[in-house]
Amino acid sequence: MFIRLYELSKKEGNLELQKFCIEILQTFEDFNINGHIEWEK
Repeated sequence: MFIRLYELSKKEGNLELQKFCIEILQTFEDFNINGHIEWEK
């Protein structure tokens, strides 16, 4: 869900939403939650 939201925010140029999604996705990575899912930063 957050990856799709991140991609949409990139298309729309919504920097605030991009930052929010990056922080959420980075937290997932930090705690190895859904480690099998990769996203482009």
